[in-house]
Amino acid sequence: MFDIIIPLRSGSKGIINKNIKNFNKDILANFLIKKVINLKDINRIFILTDSIKYKKKIIKHKKINTKYLRLKKYSKNNSKIYDLIKHFIKWSDDKNYKIKKIFVLQATSPLLSKKEIDQTIKFIKSKKIDSLFHVSEMIEHPYECIKGFKKSWKHILKNKKINRQNFEKFYFITGSLWFFTKKFFLKHKKFYNEKSFAYKVDKVNFVDIDTKFDLEVAKRLKNLKVRN
Repeated sequence: MFDIIIPLRSGSKGIINKNIKNFNKDILANFLIKKVINLKDINRIFILTDSIKYKKKIIKHKKINTKYLRLKKYSKNNSKIYDLIKHFIKWSDDKNYKIKKIFVLQATSPLLSKKEIDQTIKFIKSKKIDSLFHVSEMIEHPYECIKGFKKSWKHILKNKKINRQNFEKFYFITGSLWFFTKKFFLKHKKFYNEKSFAYKVDKVNFVDIDTKFDLEVAKRLKNLKVRN
């Protein structure tokens, strides 16, 4: 069985209280929870928030645990999520929750589908993986990206003079889903390393809500039929 951690910090800057913004007739946090709550391999869903207001908005279910209160030092703009997870694991040990296999999911990546999450779980079980993260194909290819603008710019990568359809594939880490065992996390002191598995998901998962523009893009792409 797997446990899910959903970090919900209340002090967002780009969009105030973005984790509880309305999305698909609910709030972003609950929109995510509803995708995973009935997956048979999910044991518990832990909400890691510094806000009592947020806790009150989370749907009630026997799998959902909101007892952890995220400390202010783990809720700042420059706080590292590693420190939060480390503190949470110590707290869970004190509570004797016996957590072993952990997913970290982000409410601000609402286009990750229930099917993709379920397929990821099945893949982890079949391959006995101890660390995995989601990637998707880059929309803007690095060969066509530059640093700077006007008269002061340069290519990020040397632009090979080949047709676009012949470009090699590049991927980026979506940040929407991380998986690791407790043993892996405590040993390596991180979510992933060079031996972790990069699991490819749909290209639409490029959306990570941080601005009002991102939120509007997510709303318009939510029912996108074409997947890649």
